[in-house]
Amino acid sequence: MSKGNIIELNQLENGDFEINFNNEDMNTIIIHEPLNSKFSARNLLAAAALFCTSGSMMYELDARKPGARYNKLKARVVSKYARNEKDRAIIESMKVEVLVDVPEEHRSEFIKVVDEHKENECFITRSLNKGIKMDIEIEET
Repeated sequence: MSKGNIIELNQLENGDFEINFNNEDMNTIIIHEPLNSKFSARNLLAAAALFCTSGSMMYELDARKPGARYNKLKARVVSKYARNEKDRAIIESMKVEVLVDVPEEHRSEFIKVVDEHKENECFITRSLNKGIKMDIEIEET
C-alpha cells in the first residue's frame, strides 16, 4: 500500500494563494498577488531536492555511526531551464552540489554515505530521475 501526504492550496479573498503543508514543522506559505509575484514553484522543487539530499546525507552518517555529525554541510542546487517541443518552459536539469567538512573520525562512514548517494540518491532526486507519474484533475465547483 502506498503512503503519501496532502498539501493544500486555497485562494484567499484578496486573491493571494495560501499553501498549507499539513505539517507541524513547515509553515504555511502565503503567495501575495500570484499573477505578479516573483515566487517560483520551480524554486520549491529545487529546494526539495536540495533539502532531501542534504538531510539524507546527515541521516546516513548517523545511521552508520549514531550521534556522528559533520562539522559543516553546505549545499546548492543549479537548475537549467529549456523549452519543450510545444515551446513551453521546462526544468531541463538540476545539479545538487554538496560541500561537506567531515571530521577525521567519520571519514570511513562518509565514504559509505557518498557511495550510497551515488547508487540510490535520496527520495526526491530518485523520484525525479525516475519520472514522477502526474495525474491532474480539474473540475468546476
